[in-house]
Amino acid sequence: MQLEQILNDYQIKKDCRLNNRIVLAPLNIQSSLFDGSVSINDIVFHQQHASKVGMDIVGSAYVSPSGNTDYGSISVADDKKIPGLTQLAKAIHSSGSKAILQLVHAGRMTNGHITQGHPVVAPSAIKATHGNVDTPTELTTEQISDIIDDFAAATRRAIKAGFDGIELHGANTFLIQQFMSPLSNQRQDSFGGSLAKRMKFPIFLVNQVKAVAKQLAPKPFIIGYRMSPEEVEAGGLKIKDNLMLAMVLKEVGIDYLSLSLHQYNQLPLTSDKLQAFSMPDVFRKAVGQSLPLMASGAINSKASLEDVHADLMAVGSKLFVDPMWPEELATGKSHLGAPITGGVPYSNIWPK
Repeated sequence: MQLEQILNDYQIKKDCRLNNRIVLAPLNIQSSLFDGSVSINDIVFHQQHASKVGMDIVGSAYVSPSGNTDYGSISVADDKKIPGLTQLAKAIHSSGSKAILQLVHAGRMTNGHITQGHPVVAPSAIKATHGNVDTPTELTTEQISDIIDDFAAATRRAIKAGFDGIELHGANTFLIQQFMSPLSNQRQDSFGGSLAKRMKFPIFLVNQVKAVAKQLAPKPFIIGYRMSPEEVEAGGLKIKDNLMLAMVLKEVGIDYLSLSLHQYNQLPLTSDKLQAFSMPDVFRKAVGQSLPLMASGAINSKASLEDVHADLMAVGSKLFVDPMWPEELATGKSHLGAPITGGVPYSNIWPK
């Protein structure tokens, strides 16, 4: 896609337009207060970094205390957080960007210190093989229903705070992905086993948050879904399963699908038949042209930005270091007046 088209406005859904196609990827900057309340550092960061993008996705807002992914994450787990979230949404809007709140539950990818004593839970009582994590307790069907209600309540709070939408974090091995993965979901009930049963949790979630938005949102409300296309571990989640999920989510009615990638044009590893195609191309073929597709991963130069085969480009590290980058692309000069060169070294900040 040519730079001019990327920098022009984009209609992501009916009656909802973005200033451009560049998105501030969901970064967990871990600057919130000890209880997950929005801090002045959160507000300043997003006010500065939302000024030149079409959409700012606030990363890793946990929907319940047991779902906290890390120290310093933002909480959307109770109504006391609404005033701070309102100020954050206003700060993003003051910069001209749409404000999206990413909703997450860590599932087994956390520990009792981060959850402040709340139980670590997951689809099955299987400890993750990486990270500083605890062995989780298997969720009962009643607890699964409660978590779906937590996401719905978080959506209500996002609407009340003035956000333009929410993104369900179904990537990076957190709870929603854990329900999809045979490695972390070995249940024998209606939420585990076959692909149809493993898809039940994310589909229920999307339907529930859509119902909340339809009832409460006073303006067009964006519902996105972030997905890690596959797991490379033996016995893990294969791309063919997530392609099926993507097609179902399109029919259920999400507004965009975001692919969480290390490299925006990386190739699939869990399908021999698809290894000649980039991840965005594979998912585009599955969902068609009508569902907006977002891609991320090492987008740090004009050449890489134009090379992304997606409707929206989620940029993390480059914008973290240089929030004026979209404007610099338009003018051909850095904010210091020097000509723009290719990609530059940047800090080890990865989208969450």
